[in-house]
Amino acid sequence: MTQIADRVDPGLEPAMAEAVPRRRFFGSFSLGHLLMILAGLLAFLLVLAVLRDAAATSFIAKAATDIPAGTTIGGADVELIEISGDALAGAVLTSDQVNEVITGGRVTTRALSVGTLLQPSDFTAVGYQTQIRSMSIPISPTRAVAGSLQQGDLVDIIASADGVSWHVMTSADVLAVADAATGGFASSDYTVTVEVDPVLSLRLACALTNFNMDIVRSTGATPLELPAAPEECG
Repeated sequence: MTQIADRVDPGLEPAMAEAVPRRRFFGSFSLGHLLMILAGLLAFLLVLAVLRDAAATSFIAKAATDIPAGTTIGGADVELIEISGDALAGAVLTSDQVNEVITGGRVTTRALSVGTLLQPSDFTAVGYQTQIRSMSIPISPTRAVAGSLQQGDLVDIIASADGVSWHVMTSADVLAVADAATGGFASSDYTVTVEVDPVLSLRLACALTNFNMDIVRSTGATPLELPAAPEECG
């Protein structure tokens, strides 16, 4: 007797076929892909930071007119200028700092020519100025510690002529320093302003008239005894 095999229902064939596994997305996501994404984000952030820095501006102050030493300034004496970035931060006065100078009634420690950028050392309290005498010494920077003197330094002032040198002043307080760029001078000289008393001012005036001058920084050094002046300055 011939047996007839049961036929498989065609509708069941897909179910009986072996299932093909699906590839998961994260299965193909490697460390290299992650590094590429992070590098792209970092580059974007760096470009954004550069663009922000380039767009950042600040306002600094300059003298709008010639201002003598010892002057209490007002708004009309100052002009604000806009600059990119903050390269001059701390070196010159900002708009907020100028407002503090004006409202605080502070005075200039040196003469300021029109256009001079205003620095923190250009101003001090009124009492500081009215209680002292001061004189300025015009001198080449090559004879004054290469022009590196600063307000607050102590200096010895030496006069020389005909092979003879003597100390005009010792341990003198430097009140201000101005060069051709900041003081508006026409020459390459710069000036060092020092505190004097009535006697020292006469010695210094005589030395400036009759001798060549040198300035020695003596900050922190042992003070020297002030010698007698030569006959012409005695």
